[in-house]
Amino acid sequence: DSGGPPPLLPIQSTASAMSNEYASFDEPKAATSSSRFSSLFIIASCVLNVILVFGIVVMMRGDNEYQSTELGIPMSMTMRAPMYTIPASTGRYADVSVDAGVKAKTRKAAAKRFKVTATGKVKSKMAGKQHLNTKMSRKNKMRLGGKRIIEDADIPNVQKCLPHQKLK
Repeated sequence: DSGGPPPLLPIQSTASAMSNEYASFDEPKAATSSSRFSSLFIIASCVLNVILVFGIVVMMRGDNEYQSTELGIPMSMTMRAPMYTIPASTGRYADVSVDAGVKAKTRKAAAKRFKVTATGKVKSKMAGKQHLNTKMSRKNKMRLGGKRIIEDADIPNVQKCLPHQKLK
């Protein structure tokens, strides 16, 4: 009959079950590698906790080296003023200020994008042909494939990026 309750298992006495499962306190248990590992792990964690507490106490003592804020953060970990500042960009190209003792360097990204003609004019690729051009006519895409002459207002920015070129 499958509809009835499951058959009952024989009940063991509590004394015999405990004697089978647990070792008595009188007999020492043989040490295994896992018990050695766990004891080493406990010792290592205790040592690390002592080191951590010692570090916190040293930081909270208030030595000159560690006085930065009320939290006791070392001065080396606090925010300091940057050693140099980056000039803010006013337009498309960054405003590069030339100092007397600094060597003028060509910006490689600009050198790849601009070509200087023999007369000193600057040519660059036209914008608008990278993507979303399936709706354009063939004539419009061909026109955008050519080069354009950079406007006179943008020449100072290009000159700063290409300091060794003679631009007009």
